[in-house]
Amino acid sequence: MNKKFLVVSAAMLSICLVACHDDQTESSNPTSTSAVDASSAASSEETKVDITNEDLPKGVTTYQAADGTTHNLNRASIYKAAGDPHVNSAPENGKKQKLLVNPFRFQKDQSDSRDTIVADDALLQKITKAFTASDEELKQLSGSEIYSVKSFYEQSSYGKGAFDVVVLPCWVDYTGTPSQFQSAAAASGGGVTASNYLKTWYNAEYNKANHGLLGADWQYTWKDFDSDNDGFIDLVWNVYAYPQTENDTSFWWAYVTYTGDDANINNPNVQTLAFASTNFMTAKFNGYDTHTFIHETGHTYGVLDYYDYNNVWKPMGGVDYMDHNLGDHCAFTKFHYGWVNPWVIKEDMLKDGKVAEITLRTTTTSGDCLVLASPNYNMTAFDEYMMVELMGPHGLAERDYKSGYENTKGFTEDGIRITHVDNRMWRGDHDKWISDPNDLGRNGGEVRNTNSHAGRNGMRTDLDFWPNEDGSAKQYFTQLSLMDSSNIEQNWTNTPNFTANNGTLFKKGQRFNLGPKTAWAKTFMPSGTNLWNKAKTITGWAGTDKQTFTIDETCTFNFYLKVKNIVKDPEYGAVATLEIKLDN
Repeated sequence: MNKKFLVVSAAMLSICLVACHDDQTESSNPTSTSAVDASSAASSEETKVDITNEDLPKGVTTYQAADGTTHNLNRASIYKAAGDPHVNSAPENGKKQKLLVNPFRFQKDQSDSRDTIVADDALLQKITKAFTASDEELKQLSGSEIYSVKSFYEQSSYGKGAFDVVVLPCWVDYTGTPSQFQSAAAASGGGVTASNYLKTWYNAEYNKANHGLLGADWQYTWKDFDSDNDGFIDLVWNVYAYPQTENDTSFWWAYVTYTGDDANINNPNVQTLAFASTNFMTAKFNGYDTHTFIHETGHTYGVLDYYDYNNVWKPMGGVDYMDHNLGDHCAFTKFHYGWVNPWVIKEDMLKDGKVAEITLRTTTTSGDCLVLASPNYNMTAFDEYMMVELMGPHGLAERDYKSGYENTKGFTEDGIRITHVDNRMWRGDHDKWISDPNDLGRNGGEVRNTNSHAGRNGMRTDLDFWPNEDGSAKQYFTQLSLMDSSNIEQNWTNTPNFTANNGTLFKKGQRFNLGPKTAWAKTFMPSGTNLWNKAKTITGWAGTDKQTFTIDETCTFNFYLKVKNIVKDPEYGAVATLEIKLDN
């Protein structure tokens, strides 16, 4: 399953969005890599080309601290700047962070009919392999092309977010039954209680002769699991041997949370942690199903779920690891984590009839992606833009896209996916947004939007909407959502069970723009037009849901994108050639 609970703090604040015409601070671009060779995807059409990949700047994943030093800018670093440490998705020193797996079991309760899991050495071995096995080993054990948590994040992050995974060599035995544990954890929750119990247990065992149950050859002190020496264990994964409750979203479930404890350099405390039943692993793939564990590990870096907690719509159509545990992380997530630097094209680059021809290899195998920028775009993942990426059944996504997972299949054909991203951040006043990357990196912030219709509890995302002039239902903003190529009558906006498919992607010869007569604008943009969300500036409130606001009519999307060609590629799976100009 892909449900989780994220402990966040958010204030009830009032509003004033920065409009498109306001000045924004842009960070300098990092050194661009050389352009992809477009020859393999050349189109037979003759078009004058003014701009190619090598002419474009790259998205920024760094910021400058007050002392002038440069540091990585990602969701985790923004959280940390706000005083809420997470797992760093892209450590600056390139050193792998420690992921400590806690196999956690209870005393048997003969009166509990649900207490059926046999927590023996065989189950411990499955936990170990699910988190650490090589691709070939897990394929042999599971009978399928799935990946361990360690291997998945090495490949999905292109090495930037890899973990040094350590699974304890024995079960950590709680001194009571599951029901006694649940009672003891009523105040702080199962994950926090299990993690704190682990710390006490670990230090006691390590200090015994020959390190007790850990064994004489055990090489790690408790402090070794704090690789960045910030006073917190990098990440604790509690894998408990008790069934989750069907449709339970409270105690026995899979989630990520945080202790809120203070840093302790000499005896690190647990901060970021995950909690899930062994049943999520053992139900499929010969007992080695890693999907839920990969999904929840994604949350430890700070990204939110992309499915709707209120089950009204389905902005990503299920086909993403942070939606329905499927395939690979999308380009937005990877930009969010600091793993990719997309090519960026702004409208002023295309003035005077200039035409860009951009080549993209499959994102999951290469990291290639493209941002179509909104006015005053700040060059980071934390703004509003269209993300363009080439999708297909390749690399990490191949098995899930072709065979499906939990009744959902992915994209079995190659095509371009376009998503509208509104990942602006706020701090202090929800109605304003932080445009300066240096400010974000130094002082932190919180997301303005999620993919839950009308917002999530505890987060002021319900304040972001486009009021209809006639006073009818508000058009809520999403953090990211599909611009479906087929624009079918039943789509993610009106069908909670909608699933993206091959028809969602843009294929050779198809075009995308947001002109006044296009169904894309009317259906998928909150304004119902080609106006970006940031065109709206909130100037005040008249009650809880009636805003006063102004609209910058010049803050429009004017790109015209055509997929010129998509061809197979032996190394990356596929290569696409895009033509981009202004929609005059």
